[in-house]
Amino acid sequence: AIVSPVIPDQSIQVVFQPPTLPPHRLADSPTAEMAPVLLGSPMAAPAVVDKVPNFTGDWLLERSENLEAFVRAIGYSPLIARTASSAQARQVIEHDGDELRCRFETVPPMAPARFVVFHVGEDEVRGSDDIGRETLLVKPTWRGQALAAGLRYPKSSHMLRIERYMEDGRMVEHLRYPGKGVEMRRIFAKASA
Repeated sequence: AIVSPVIPDQSIQVVFQPPTLPPHRLADSPTAEMAPVLLGSPMAAPAVVDKVPNFTGDWLLERSENLEAFVRAIGYSPLIARTASSAQARQVIEHDGDELRCRFETVPPMAPARFVVFHVGEDEVRGSDDIGRETLLVKPTWRGQALAAGLRYPKSSHMLRIERYMEDGRMVEHLRYPGKGVEMRRIFAKASA
């Protein structure tokens, strides 16, 4: 995607070009081996990690993997799924210790910009997805180098897992829907200064 310079609190202009993605197995992500723990199995807790990544930054979507199929699985209509797969997402995060302050938006806007503040270890955090449907982030916690949580849609039976981690200098948002055997990743690059 080609993005104009980002100016706080103003629109960003985006010219979207669908990326050509190399073959990538989502199951090979850095946290794939933790799936049984994230599903709530009685495995022992992972070892404590001294240093976790800091997600502070103005992040722009660089590419996504399997997004359209994933959002169809969680109930987006075919039209909304196609729009979501071509939208430019922006996440502005201030990360201080166990507190994260986040602003989420898409261009074209699929819902108003969303703001959420949460702390690692909270039981539930209210939020919404890219089209404005209510979500609950459930028990965000550090699992190795990933910030992991459940993600529940209160008005449906959708129970997902979300992980946020760094990969090659990029921030990855990795969602899994174990009940339907589908997952997707969105890879974000820091906006140019």
